[in-house]
Amino acid sequence: MYKKTVSLFLALLTLVLCLSGCGKNAAVKVNGTKIDSEITAYFKASAKEGEDVNALITRYVAVNSEFNNHSLTVPKSTRLELSDDVNNIWQFWGNYYTNLGISKETIYKIELSKVYKTLLLEERYGENGSSPVNENDIKEYFRQNFAAIRFVTGYLFEISENGTTEMAESQKEKLKDSFKDAADVINGGSGFEDAVKILDSAEIHDAVVNSSGADNFPDGFWDEVKKIEINKAGVISLGSYVFLVQRVSAEKGEFECYSQYRSDCLYQMKGQEFEQVVDGWAKNYTVS
Repeated sequence: MYKKTVSLFLALLTLVLCLSGCGKNAAVKVNGTKIDSEITAYFKASAKEGEDVNALITRYVAVNSEFNNHSLTVPKSTRLELSDDVNNIWQFWGNYYTNLGISKETIYKIELSKVYKTLLLEERYGENGSSPVNENDIKEYFRQNFAAIRFVTGYLFEISENGTTEMAESQKEKLKDSFKDAADVINGGSGFEDAVKILDSAEIHDAVVNSSGADNFPDGFWDEVKKIEINKAGVISLGSYVFLVQRVSAEKGEFECYSQYRSDCLYQMKGQEFEQVVDGWAKNYTVS
């Protein structure tokens, strides 16, 4: 049910802020083998301040090589999802990449390498891996650090031709009271859709938030969500926003998303250790 759309667009936004205005780049060689000039251009353009471009390239090559050496395969369903993700990226940023001399096919290669890395992580820490993580431990990590929610956002300001204007305190309190009334309706046993009829023109959204960062929600949002019991609703007021939030089961039923976020959990649990493994692989490669 849940798509990682919010995370994708935040990643793209970060990318835009980091990319420089460089165009096509000359190809480099890794262990004497020529690397596609577009791959080189991508890593030169996307490297953050202080990052070693050569290190990024060698890690990319190392992951791809290890994936092939381990005789792993990408499931068909994953490839279909990957194609959709790349199409979305290209729809919004195709012209930008084209100006950098980077094609859609290269973006696919970059994103595919990220899939390789995830599958290598699964191979190492999965049930039959060399350092397996107990599945119950992964599920418990998910329970403690992820939450599936339904929510409506209210704004404690008004938008006009001249910009935004803060609401009067009386208006703020009136809006917050209506959100509290809607939460009470949900907690009384009614459905979310019925409850939000109390709110004018309320748009319902579904999302998954986690302790490592609540995507585009205000700071402190996760801490407040964690206080809400499963199937209960609450009102969260932070900064210039007020939220009606219902926490729903993320492990079963309509909003199940453990299967989708299991790899994220595994990476958050073992990622730092795994990055050292990738560094070890990359030491076998040199850029010239």
